[in-house]
Amino acid sequence: MDENDLEIITSEDEIPVVCRKCQTSNPEGSNFCLNCGLSLLRARPNRANWIWLTVCVLIFAGMMVYFYQRLSKYESKKNIPQISQLSVPAPLKKSTVTVQKKAPVKKIQKIQPVSKKIKIPLGLVVIKDISGRVINEMPVPVVGGGWVALPKHFCLGGAEWILKMGSDTEAGIVAGLYNDYERVGLWRVPDDVTIEGPQLSPWTAEQPATWLSLRSTGSPEPVEITNPREQGYFMEARLPPDFDQIGVILQNDHAVGWTFGDDTAGAYVWNGDEGSYLSPEIRVDDFYRITFANSREEEFTKALAMGEDYLELERLEAFANGFRFETKLSAKETPANLQKENVIKIMQTLIGAAVKAGSARAVANLFDTQVLVEAGDLVLLMEVSRATAQSYGFEDGIELAENVVEQLAPIMRQDSVLLSQFFSELYQNWIVGLYNKGSFQGAWRAYRIGSRQLPDDLGIHLLGVQLALAETNWAEAEELLAEKEYPDSMRDKVQSLRNQISELKAQEGKIIISFSPGSRHIPVSAILNRDTDLNFIVDTGASMVTIPRSTAEYLGLAVDDRNPMRRVSTAGGIRYAPEVTLSSISIGGWEVSDVKALVLDIPDQPDIGLLGLNYLQNFRMDMNTEQGVLLLEPR
Repeated sequence: MDENDLEIITSEDEIPVVCRKCQTSNPEGSNFCLNCGLSLLRARPNRANWIWLTVCVLIFAGMMVYFYQRLSKYESKKNIPQISQLSVPAPLKKSTVTVQKKAPVKKIQKIQPVSKKIKIPLGLVVIKDISGRVINEMPVPVVGGGWVALPKHFCLGGAEWILKMGSDTEAGIVAGLYNDYERVGLWRVPDDVTIEGPQLSPWTAEQPATWLSLRSTGSPEPVEITNPREQGYFMEARLPPDFDQIGVILQNDHAVGWTFGDDTAGAYVWNGDEGSYLSPEIRVDDFYRITFANSREEEFTKALAMGEDYLELERLEAFANGFRFETKLSAKETPANLQKENVIKIMQTLIGAAVKAGSARAVANLFDTQVLVEAGDLVLLMEVSRATAQSYGFEDGIELAENVVEQLAPIMRQDSVLLSQFFSELYQNWIVGLYNKGSFQGAWRAYRIGSRQLPDDLGIHLLGVQLALAETNWAEAEELLAEKEYPDSMRDKVQSLRNQISELKAQEGKIIISFSPGSRHIPVSAILNRDTDLNFIVDTGASMVTIPRSTAEYLGLAVDDRNPMRRVSTAGGIRYAPEVTLSSISIGGWEVSDVKALVLDIPDQPDIGLLGLNYLQNFRMDMNTEQGVLLLEPR
């Protein structure tokens, strides 16, 4: 028997002929032993008795069938509408809605014997996506004319369908019969491909049915089909739980229905015309266009097909672009590899690799509010927001996150704790970043925004205390610290701030200059001539104060050939700078009069001056680099 054929034999078994010499069993009708070659003519049984017995059985079976049919017609007229009353619908348009109705069912009392050998060709349907990757495979019975029944979900995403018959024969499936509301379609190979099989016929409720599993080489089993619901070309019906394999349903040696196992439970019996009258009405490429093309799922398929030859950013862009398309598949229909949560896991891996490679800005550019809202994933949102904050500043990262959360509030409500922690992280990093840059004004602004958005966040609140201390405003720091109650886990932090407040109280009457702990860059703001603010850098290696030429001009200081010229050693070499006299320099309320200064622009910092020793010598200096504090005590 060909491995691609299932043979169903329900007639009486053939009687073997036993060789009287070697005792080998030979098929009925053999003239010579297949083993030793001995003539078997005398070993044959008397066929007359068998012929007479067969005729009696056939007469008895005929009488039983006759009375069974008469009884069935009587009961059908009495209790059940005739099968002819069920109309076979014409092929339905996409927008057509059919009303499901139950077909008449008659309880099977007896299985009509199958009178001949049935040969069912077995094939393998292979479904490939647009990249040529195999996404599904299924063994199928092939009925007369090359027709195969396939579940809808099995075909979704398939751009190429192939029917393989054995190892060396295959044909493309190009068209068939399908309505978009049905779970099963009937498809066939081209007309020039011939595949013999049992004739396809519509199922009838008045005839007994048998079922044959494609995994079995045994005889068909009786099957009772109940609660059929008309859906157009097919009727969906219930089966006992034992019929949970791929199989074919038979009536009178004709194929009338299919089972597909656990993936598509129940039976799907044919409700259309005889197979010889059928013609395809929809092409496979049209099915793909209707169910899959120009969808989010198709874009994900393209992205998954991008292999190692593509950069992480290229693959990430393809996935992100998918969220700009609408979905065409329900959650139940969507294959596992195209489901949102699995796609997002891949995207998170790609983002991590891209950011590690220094491409945070490129990652941020791939996402906007629409993509992140459609994705609806908090972890993805956090990673993209961090990349945006790193590339464009924390304010932009926070704004992006807040816009997405606002639109997804009902979905992300369950993640409120994680969201609060995430926003606290962003705001604190924003404040600290500005503080470390010496932008106290910007840091205060970030603090006020963060405190307004997260009023109960103690981490943000304590940063406000630190900002007040950095500006030597111990009174404000003390007031802020007293506004909240703190858990034991923050006890050490709170005590450290209290100690700093006490130290500031003891340092009244001194100039306190704060800077980033461990930094050698000490910025300070001073007032020149009681008129103009200028940012300085404290430089104990500079012998004199320097001011930019633009500041000298603004103060109205004469800078010409009459000014004394001083020799200055700079990183760019020896230079000569004109000397001017400032009427005063005031820092922290302490003013020093008649300060000599050189008019000199610092490379790359034309608006910055140097606070040299000729000013600092008026004070006793005490510097703590670990705490980032410089104390200037007037002499």
